[in-house]
Amino acid sequence: MGRAQDHCGSTQSLPRYVEDDSDGLLAWVCMTRVLVTGAAGFLGSPLVKTLCESGYQVRALLHDSRRSISYSPEVETVTGDIRDPKRVRAISSGCGAIVHLAAKVHAMDDCGSEQDYQAINVNGTRNVLDAAVASGVKRVVFASSVKVFGEETSGCIDESCPPNPKTDYGRSKWLAEQLISDYAIRYGLTAVSLRLPMVYGPTKKGNLYQMIEAIDQGRFPVLPRIPTVRSLLHVQNFVQAVVLCLQAPHFKQRAYIVTDAEPYCVTDLYDWLRAGLGNPSPRWRVPLWILKGGARCGDLLQLLSGRHIPLTSARLTKLISGAWYSAEAITCELGYQATHSFAETVQELIAFYRNSASILSETTSYRESLLIR
Repeated sequence: MGRAQDHCGSTQSLPRYVEDDSDGLLAWVCMTRVLVTGAAGFLGSPLVKTLCESGYQVRALLHDSRRSISYSPEVETVTGDIRDPKRVRAISSGCGAIVHLAAKVHAMDDCGSEQDYQAINVNGTRNVLDAAVASGVKRVVFASSVKVFGEETSGCIDESCPPNPKTDYGRSKWLAEQLISDYAIRYGLTAVSLRLPMVYGPTKKGNLYQMIEAIDQGRFPVLPRIPTVRSLLHVQNFVQAVVLCLQAPHFKQRAYIVTDAEPYCVTDLYDWLRAGLGNPSPRWRVPLWILKGGARCGDLLQLLSGRHIPLTSARLTKLISGAWYSAEAITCELGYQATHSFAETVQELIAFYRNSASILSETTSYRESLLIR
């Protein structure tokens, strides 16, 4: 499929209350209390903050009561596991909407089983939907993934492309989407699935932080000019998309791809991070065939040592494969406009990395001093 159009008809941001009298009745989309599952996570924490600032009452579901999260006093925090249907039903009471972020996420070296993904991503989502129906919740926003389309693309694709997941994680997200669609049809829920690419921002989770660390320590090879592009999503762009879905006019069920405004060449990402770390521009680049040979050596070293190796065949394949998705639908229909880009966020990412590394160094030094004593 060819690249999606760059522009569409002007759509202004939707107001807090949206009138809908399609059935001859005056109705308002007014979500007063929002339950956020996975509220302590990388996606959930900034979303909770923005929802509070926007005037919503927020109930934040935390999986671990020991997790220290600095929410504003207005946030109601509750603990529970989405695999516990009774608990999920209890904490859903009194909510007008649910933003369902809790999930078992995929990682490059993740050895999670199909049963893990089924129990959390599929059955957990079913529990959330059952609770929504029982509690009279009218709207559900679900964080899905572009992995429902597979692992790579040969060009730019949009929502018209049929799902074809290749991994247990991708299949679990697609099954969860189908559950949401079914509940929307059967019970009249307004349900939105947001298909997300890799989300980036200030976090130690995920492959990007490891990439920054490896570049800084000289363990990441100088990349060649890679012709393919990948779609990414800044966490604040994700937050904007969720808020728009909460405020949108009534619709039964919809899936949207959400991305930054433009896809990125992986070589550019590498060069931006390298420059952000204060490294000079590379004088030469490693040919791809050498990288592939090095990746095979990395496979063997990782297998024998059991340690994380920056360059393996799986990581290299992910770097050089295309993964380009169009966010035209949510842009045209809901007025989504990406406000953050990777190039503009590099300094924020580097500052977070350096701060995290400094804290780790201080903690290690303190522990070593205790041992000396």
